[in-house]
Amino acid sequence: MNIETFEPSTLNLAQLFGNEGSFYKIPNYQRPYKWTDEQVEQLWADILEAYENETADYFLGSIITSKNGNDIEIIDGQQRMTTLMILFCVTRSMYKDINLNSDDITSIDKDRLDNFICFRGKTERLKMLTDPQYMSDFKSTIINMNLDNIIKPKNKDLRNDENPKAKFINTAFIFKEKLKELGEEKTGDFINYLFNKVFIIRIDCKDTSSAIKIFQILNDRGLDLSAADLIKSSLLQNINDKFREEIGKGCLKSEIDEFIANWRNVENNIKDTDLTMSDAFVLYEYYLLAQNPKKVLLMS
Repeated sequence: MNIETFEPSTLNLAQLFGNEGSFYKIPNYQRPYKWTDEQVEQLWADILEAYENETADYFLGSIITSKNGNDIEIIDGQQRMTTLMILFCVTRSMYKDINLNSDDITSIDKDRLDNFICFRGKTERLKMLTDPQYMSDFKSTIINMNLDNIIKPKNKDLRNDENPKAKFINTAFIFKEKLKELGEEKTGDFINYLFNKVFIIRIDCKDTSSAIKIFQILNDRGLDLSAADLIKSSLLQNINDKFREEIGKGCLKSEIDEFIANWRNVENNIKDTDLTMSDAFVLYEYYLLAQNPKKVLLMS
């Protein structure tokens, strides 16, 4: 891959979410928000430990993005970015006077938090194109949060992977409890650390195809993704490679939209079974090879 197809930047969270061009979109081919207690608790524990140990610069991993007009599409990293945005919104709602009297120019007060969430109070820094309902739920439950409504969701709602609303609320509930334990003064200090001392490497790619290729390469280095995620990204790369030179951007978008619609139909068709998408692909592979899947699985 040509090194010029991507450019890595090391940004603290204030730069990642606060720069004038920092408007992120989660494209329609991404899966819904899936983090539950384990992942959220681990992210919180990692950052809190770094804060309490006064780690000079804490590295929170990397995200892969692709520039699309004035927006930045998140190819990999949407779970982390969404979780961080929920943390910002909970902090703003709980402690409206956070760092109000600080003279430190790097201090994060409510006005700066507002800017990290919505630029000039108008344009959301993070938008979800995965489904119109997802963005509507995110705005109503998280961006325009009513803290009184943030209670622990029922387990049956959290098990519904096709509707992330309960997971949005669950993540907000976890952070609400964590910040309550810290109290306003310590939360102010923690938030200053979070935005100024926590860094993410953003790998900006010139197009979606390059971003997907990097996504696949990094997954080979150990990212926690399923076989179905990799197959999905590979198929999207093939669509980009096949149609990018042959047809215009509008037609390419139609091809991608059709692929996503078909993918979701398959997901809906198997969601009432004991199979995952990865399981279905394994069985289909055995079918193509005309082999007995049970025999092969037992031998592996």
